[in-house]
Amino acid sequence: MTTVRSDDSRGDPSLETVDEATRSPLNAKVRRMLRIVFHFFLGQGALQGINVIIGIFLIRVLSVSDYAKFGLASGFQATTSILMDLGCASTIIPLIGDRALDPLVVGRYVRGAKSLRDTAFWMLSPFAAVVFLIITHKQKWPWPIQITLLMTVLLALYSSGPVSYYSAPLFLHRRLRDYYVPQTISNIYRLGAYVVLSVLGALNSWTAAGLSALNITFNGQLLGRKSRQFFTWPQTNDLSIRKEIGRYILPASPAIILGAFHGQVALFLISIFGNTVSIAEVAALGRLGLIFNFLMTFNIVIVEPYIARLQRGRLLLTYFRLIFFAALCCAGLVLFSFAVPTVFLWLLGPKYGDLRGLIGWVVLTACINYVAGLIWIMNRSRKWVFWRGTIAEIGLLLLVQVGYVIVFGVRSTRDAVMFNLASSFCYVFAHSYVAVYGFLKKEENPVAELAPDPPMMD
Repeated sequence: MTTVRSDDSRGDPSLETVDEATRSPLNAKVRRMLRIVFHFFLGQGALQGINVIIGIFLIRVLSVSDYAKFGLASGFQATTSILMDLGCASTIIPLIGDRALDPLVVGRYVRGAKSLRDTAFWMLSPFAAVVFLIITHKQKWPWPIQITLLMTVLLALYSSGPVSYYSAPLFLHRRLRDYYVPQTISNIYRLGAYVVLSVLGALNSWTAAGLSALNITFNGQLLGRKSRQFFTWPQTNDLSIRKEIGRYILPASPAIILGAFHGQVALFLISIFGNTVSIAEVAALGRLGLIFNFLMTFNIVIVEPYIARLQRGRLLLTYFRLIFFAALCCAGLVLFSFAVPTVFLWLLGPKYGDLRGLIGWVVLTACINYVAGLIWIMNRSRKWVFWRGTIAEIGLLLLVQVGYVIVFGVRSTRDAVMFNLASSFCYVFAHSYVAVYGFLKKEENPVAELAPDPPMMD
């Protein structure tokens, strides 16, 4: 006897229910991921957009002398902030793992990161102040300007800590809206204050740096209020947590310390061997790198957790696909920058029109650094943090940078641009070496077996 299946079975409600039940977990996961990506692009796009507008406004409005002072203070603050943090805040998420829904656990790690960050600030800030005054004194800037800029740098350094460790609970619970909206609004007010000061003729290096430092302080307070609902603040510091954070970041610490100067070494060398005009030009060219901040943040928020949970068998193909796609997009941008540098010069303003021949090299450097950063983030997501990688990175950088200074020197803007270009290749080679070693090394505790993400709560 032959059994004939009727086409009417297609309309059987029970079959549709089973099919829907099979698809619903996948559909829910896809919808959740799309929602996260949407919130990221909307939030990061708005925040990045207002920051770019602020950067362009300051470049165009401030005099070359004032922008040199502001650029040096900003660059010094950015470098010293990384040195003081040493990745402590970035350890909160991987160390908490699948315990994100336990407010006591989250609170212990947030307080542990805060404790280490505050200790580093009080230990390193006196040395940072001395170094900053030595650099600024070399330019023979008036003492009141030097002291005022130093105060803004120290305020920004202390306030950048809360921004880092209070962001972690928001990322753990995918509260991207709570992370982006307060900072975007505060930056809009900051831009408005710059415009008012410009109209009143009171916008200069120290007022620009002061408002920037106050904005960072305000953002730290706002993020603290938003994230408090996701953790319980412990009564005392847990020494075991401090030790755990220290052990986690120890292998990468030397590379982080050296990487803190990445992008700023040329600026510091110019401030010692060059003049005020060169300082302003190097700082202005550095602003072009802001176009990659959006993509780098995307890698941290979206790519890193995805790679961390990817099955080992799918890792290699996905790894190379992401690198290939990033390199392809960067190649198009580099060709465009060499062919049409006027577009980028427009962002800098007419005061920097003489930099036309350097635009393409600056964009090429930024692209190489972006690809290197993508490789590093994927390596970090798989916990491929090895001493041999740190030694390779430091050795290459010291060899290339010291050799460049000895052979060519860094006395002009062009020297600084080419110095950064030569340094960027070191990061690509070092992180690629770590990736090869990571693929060859057997994972004893594959990160792909981590618990799933906490539910979307935004």
